[in-house]
Amino acid sequence: MLKAFADWFVEKVLKLDIHSRLGDSIDFFVYDTLKIILLLSFMIFTISYVRSYFPPEKVKKMLSKFGGIYAHVAASILGVLSPF
Repeated sequence: MLKAFADWFVEKVLKLDIHSRLGDSIDFFVYDTLKIILLLSFMIFTISYVRSYFPPEKVKKMLSKFGGIYAHVAASILGVLSPF
């Protein structure tokens, strides 16, 4: 769907040949820009949703149960799931 939109944008709106170097470059840029914006939006939404279930007090309480190296491993796992 994104690729079709990028192709349409380059061919119809910008009126460039999609098989030329310039047309292919702009098509690639438009497609990748849209893809990155979509992926970042999804990631930001997901991380915000997960963070709403892990307030800092709850994380401190969870980590206080562990000691030594296990505390570092648990903190790393929580950091990967939801960077605080």
